[in-house]
Amino acid sequence: MTRLWAAVLMTSLALGGHAKAADVALRTTIPANALFFLPLFVATDLGYFHDAGIDMETVITQGDGPDIDALISGSVDFTISTPNRLFTTYQQGKPLLGVMQVMDRMGIQCFMNKAVAARVGLLPSTPLLDRLTKLKGLTIAGTRPGAFTYLLAIDYLKRAHLQPQDDAKVIGIGTAPGMIAAVENGQADVGCFGSPVIETAVSRGKSVAFINNTQGEDSKFKDFLFEMVYVRPEYAQAHGDLVRKTLAVLVRANRWMAAASDAEVAKIASTHFTGMDEAILQESIASVRPAFPKDPAITETGYAAAEAFLRDTDALTGTVPFAKVVDNSYLPH
Repeated sequence: MTRLWAAVLMTSLALGGHAKAADVALRTTIPANALFFLPLFVATDLGYFHDAGIDMETVITQGDGPDIDALISGSVDFTISTPNRLFTTYQQGKPLLGVMQVMDRMGIQCFMNKAVAARVGLLPSTPLLDRLTKLKGLTIAGTRPGAFTYLLAIDYLKRAHLQPQDDAKVIGIGTAPGMIAAVENGQADVGCFGSPVIETAVSRGKSVAFINNTQGEDSKFKDFLFEMVYVRPEYAQAHGDLVRKTLAVLVRANRWMAAASDAEVAKIASTHFTGMDEAILQESIASVRPAFPKDPAITETGYAAAEAFLRDTDALTGTVPFAKVVDNSYLPH
């Protein structure tokens, strides 16, 4: 396992060039290159980690699952990811600790093949439940089985009283470019991913938006723990000062984003989404902004909503006590 993750880390993306000899070298994983991780990008590119004496390397693992595995193995110090493993690792006797909320709305968006949308009668004005019932007989793509993109499709089918894999198929398709191609060429009818993928897909003219969750189109996901910072409990105990410094840097980045214009945020994001049309990137940023909370503390309400979502999609059984896996005390006061 150690050698495996050493190999993975060799392919990591170092997001900043601000390191100096005195900086403490730290690593964090993220599951994909998506706008969910804007605070991390901002903090790195504006030198906030450097200001705190940290040289932060970011490893993109191309899917949630490997990102947490790297944390558990000790190959990285932090992970910013969806909360599913916060619950399941506790039940497996290997608890992790959630120390900061990064997004408090479901960030995954879905898009549909334009011709399929015309065939099933999907319109921008179609009510939410009616949209979900239109998934009958279709194929929906997430990134990989068990990932939040995949579980969201399962949730949508169940809410429409459709049986996953019988009334509609859910498949894992991998990366964002592969998902867009799959929807355009008919391998899948619907794709679910994070911004700016949905905006890019729609801009190409062969897809239409299905549901936008960061804009609150689905009320179930408006107060919802979606992206969070993980650490190992023993790491937080031994290196509490580094955990506090790291979270303070991310909070500083959040505050900068709240005051900045879409164009200013897009300037930072453009270095991580090279070649993307500026107008599409700004549109994507405007779409995702409401999902970044003013208060970085993990709330019991958002936690309970995420836990219920995981139970509803058969990714979790039972409950996990909030106080056993969440500690907001490392956040700046």
